[in-house]
Amino acid sequence: MISSILETLGIEPRFILVSLVGFLILLYVLMNFAFKPLVGTLNARQDKIRGDLDEAEAARNRMITLQREYEQKLAAIEDEARDKIQGAVREAQAARDEMIRKAHEDAAAIISRGQAEVEAERSKALTEARNQIVDLATMMASQTARQNLNASGQSALIDDAIAKIGALN
Repeated sequence: MISSILETLGIEPRFILVSLVGFLILLYVLMNFAFKPLVGTLNARQDKIRGDLDEAEAARNRMITLQREYEQKLAAIEDEARDKIQGAVREAQAARDEMIRKAHEDAAAIISRGQAEVEAERSKALTEARNQIVDLATMMASQTARQNLNASGQSALIDDAIAKIGALN
C-alpha cells in the first residue's frame, strides 16, 4: 500500500533512505555552520538592543531626576529671593519709620528752641523796657527836683517823658 502510493508519486523506496540521510547531513551542516552563527548574531543583536533600551531608560530616569533637582533648586532660589526681597522691604520700612521719627523729634526740638528763644527775647525786651522806664522816671524825678518848676513846667516835663517812652516802643 505505501509502496503503491510512493510509486504513484514517482518516489522510489530505495532512494528514500539515501535522501533521508542526505537531508540529515545537510540539516547537521546547516545547523552547525549557518544557523548557529545566524542565531548567535541575532542573539547578540537582541542583547545590544536590550542594552540600548536599558541605557535609554537609565538616561530617561537620570533626566527626570535632574529635572526634579533643577525644579527643587529653582523653587529654593525663588523662596530665597522672595525672603530677601521681603527682608529688604522690612528694612526699608524700618529705616523710613526711623527717619520719620527722627524728623518729628528734630521738628519738636526746633519748635521748642524757637519758643524758648521767643520767650527769652520777650523777657529781655520787657526787662529793657522796665529799665528804660525806671531810667526815665529817675531822670524825670531828678529834673523835677532840680528845676523846682511850676505845675505847667512839670506837666510839660511829664508829656516829654511820655513821648520819649512812646518813641522807645
